[in-house]
Amino acid sequence: MQINSLVFKITVSYLWIMTALHLAHIVTHLVNQKGDTVSHKKLQKLLYYVESWNMVHLGNPMIDEDFQAWVHGPVLPSLYHELKGYGFNDLKVVADENDTPDELINNIIAENKITEDQLALIDSVLQKYATLNSFQLELLTHSEAPWIEARGACPPHQSCTNTISKERMKEFYSTLMAS
Repeated sequence: MQINSLVFKITVSYLWIMTALHLAHIVTHLVNQKGDTVSHKKLQKLLYYVESWNMVHLGNPMIDEDFQAWVHGPVLPSLYHELKGYGFNDLKVVADENDTPDELINNIIAENKITEDQLALIDSVLQKYATLNSFQLELLTHSEAPWIEARGACPPHQSCTNTISKERMKEFYSTLMAS
C-alpha cells in the first residue's frame, strides 16, 4: 500500500510540472490580455515569482527547470536561449495558422493539466508584479535572499550560473506571508 501511494504522489506531482516555454506562453498571453507588455527580461522575473508563490501555496514546482542567479536576476536558461533573439522587444503569443492565441493557450493548459488553483495563482502573481517594469523587477529580486544567497561571492557584474534553490524560494516567500 505504501508503494502505490508513493507512486501516485510522484505521478500527480509530475503532472503539475511543465516546461518554462509553456508557462512563458501562458504568462505572456495573460499580461497581453490585460493590455500590458512583457519583455524577455520581465518575463523571466514574472516566471520566477509565479514559481516562488506556487511553491508557497501549492507546494510543488510548476516548472521543470531551476532558475539561475544571473547578473540581472533569476533566469531560466532554456527560456533565455529560446527568446534571446527578441532582444529588448516586447513579446506576444503568436499561434500558427490553425489556432488563435486563445486556442494555443487553452491547448497548453489542457496538455499540462493546469488546475484552476494554478491559474488563479498565476493571475494573482501577475496582479501583484506585472505592473512593474523589468528594471523594477530586477531590483526587487536583487533585494531578496534567494537570489542574493545563490549569487554567493560572485561579483555584481560577473556571469553566474548558480542555481536558486526552489526550497529556499519557498522558505523566503513563506516568511513574507507571515509578516
